[in-house]
Amino acid sequence: MGELAATWCLPAIPGSVPRLRRKLLDTISGRGFDDDAVALATTEALTNVVRHAYPHSQGPVTLDVKALADRLVVVVTDEGIGARSFTARGGSDRGMGMGLPLLHELCASARIDPGGSGTTVTMGFSRAGPSPA
Repeated sequence: MGELAATWCLPAIPGSVPRLRRKLLDTISGRGFDDDAVALATTEALTNVVRHAYPHSQGPVTLDVKALADRLVVVVTDEGIGARSFTARGGSDRGMGMGLPLLHELCASARIDPGGSGTTVTMGFSRAGPSPA
């Protein structure tokens, strides 16, 4: 299967989470990735934006997806108040709840980076192997 790339941007409101998740799953369906793991990790990242990025205002959340031959990269970006930089395989941040351990379990790689304004969550997924018999 060839490469694909897609980007969507919606307001960071609760109703955008299932809409963006559906767009992502429709895009990656049949490409051999663990759709459930991708959906759950992406939902966690999107929900964190809705809950934490814009405490006193509204703003956008952007979802980018790139599927390569054997790897899927999903990026969730906001323009909100930002977060401390860390990786899912690194230490924990007491204020982050279950998000880091969940991303650690679901993703081949995960990184959360603050920017000048906002946060970027980059999640990598490997192609799912055949199910054990």
